[in-house]
Amino acid sequence: MIAPRLFGALAIAIAVGSAVPMLPVGAQPNVMPKKMTRVPLISQPTPFPINTLAPLTGETSLPYPAYGTPVPGVNAGTRAADLPATITLQQAIAVGFARSPLLASARADVDIESAAARLAGAGLLPSIAGSASLDQSRIQSGGSTGSFSTGTTTGNGTGTTTGGTTIGSSSSNALRGSGTTNVTGGNFGVSIRQLIFDGGRIAASVRAARRNETAFADTYRRELQSVAFNVASSYYSYLSSQRTVQVDLEIVRQDQVQEDLVRAQVRAGTEARAQIATAQLPTAQDRLAVVRAQGAELSAAATFANAMGLDANVRIQPVDDAPIFTNTPVSSIAIPSYDDALTRALALRPDYDAALQGVAQARESVRAARLGRSPTLSGNASTQESSSGTTLGNFRNSSSIGVTLTVPIFDQNLTADNTAQALAGLDRASAQRQNTSLNVSLNIKQTLANFVTAFAALEQTQQQYATAVTNVRSTQAQYRAGVTTLPLLLNAQTQLARAQSDQVTAVYAIRQAEQAFLFAIGANYDTAAALGTRRIDPVPVKPLPIPLITPKR
Repeated sequence: MIAPRLFGALAIAIAVGSAVPMLPVGAQPNVMPKKMTRVPLISQPTPFPINTLAPLTGETSLPYPAYGTPVPGVNAGTRAADLPATITLQQAIAVGFARSPLLASARADVDIESAAARLAGAGLLPSIAGSASLDQSRIQSGGSTGSFSTGTTTGNGTGTTTGGTTIGSSSSNALRGSGTTNVTGGNFGVSIRQLIFDGGRIAASVRAARRNETAFADTYRRELQSVAFNVASSYYSYLSSQRTVQVDLEIVRQDQVQEDLVRAQVRAGTEARAQIATAQLPTAQDRLAVVRAQGAELSAAATFANAMGLDANVRIQPVDDAPIFTNTPVSSIAIPSYDDALTRALALRPDYDAALQGVAQARESVRAARLGRSPTLSGNASTQESSSGTTLGNFRNSSSIGVTLTVPIFDQNLTADNTAQALAGLDRASAQRQNTSLNVSLNIKQTLANFVTAFAALEQTQQQYATAVTNVRSTQAQYRAGVTTLPLLLNAQTQLARAQSDQVTAVYAIRQAEQAFLFAIGANYDTAAALGTRRIDPVPVKPLPIPLITPKR
């Protein structure tokens, strides 16, 4: 967007100075050639101070979009009732820690794995159980008996006789009586069982579970760093977008001054009317840049609120701690060498430690799987009091103690399959550790290079800004002396605006690179005072209250 602005300014300068011959090569810039004639000025110019970047308060009177049909309510936003209107980076990170749902989920994962680790060790503890029972039975007593006989009798009797012989039968049925008996039984006892030896299988499972718990705790720590990085990154992106809107508005103001100059020259008859369109082109382009910068600012504000765990419509103004156009160092973090930075990252990065814990957990799982065929020896003891009768009493004690040895003979190849599965898990964990190590080295290399580049870019933009300041002052002096034209002065002002924009971008780029580097090291929300000894400080540039000159309308 800068090139069209400069080209537009140069086109105006060339158009306005078309009647003025160019300076010969090697001629003194402040010496007027003999045949050079000055373009007549419309009125005596008056100075006015530069529109410097005001403090960022989050309040703006601009509609959105600034040019075109405004859409009410889009850029309004709301204030958080329990948060201040302005917030520092440390406070923003604290809000993110307190409200981020990602951290709440990571904490729950740690609690789950902690419970799983305790559950894995339950087999090493004794098992003690108490039992008590009470029952009552109703038993029916009594019944009936009977007999039946067949025979031949001789003598007198009742029946049919044949030849003095009596043939007959007899039966008897006696009811012994009927009733019920109540029987009450009770049993109270305690039993205990303790594992004595299992070859170390449960102990290996416990160690594996503890390693896994530590890995999830490392993941939670890295999630803390991720939240801190996201908050810091969106913090400075929001500030940068606000500053960009300010700079783009200043450029539009200068475009309008140039456009007014061309209109004045057209009215004076020193310029063709067609040049008005040439002057209007950069103004339209830079107005478009303002509208886009406004949209980027709104998006950055929503991202900043979201990173803190707030609704996207909440508007909180971050405190601008990035010094612009001052001699204050932008960053105080020392930049170490690559080897030193990589060593520190491997020692500090929680995600790399989580990968190491994953390898250790996989090894313990392999050991536990291989002990599946190990014999187990356990001891058990029990004692109980029992009673049975018509009344609950006369308890009798019984006790037992012993050991149980279990020797697996054939387990359906479960041990072999579990071991193969655990070995595959170990291979995967080793590959993940190697991949994490490569990612750490890549992060260090990239962020370190970007950090150094950001510092170098800031030094160059500060030099560019200082040169633009000198150029504006020199052009102002030449204009007052009548040895240069107003378009050249306005062109110098445009170059100063470009230098201002570049420096704003460079300052916040350092802040972004700083946070990315600390995140790659694994210390982005801790003190970074011991990260190295060699410092790279920006070139100091003093504040600049520059008076500029414009024609009176």
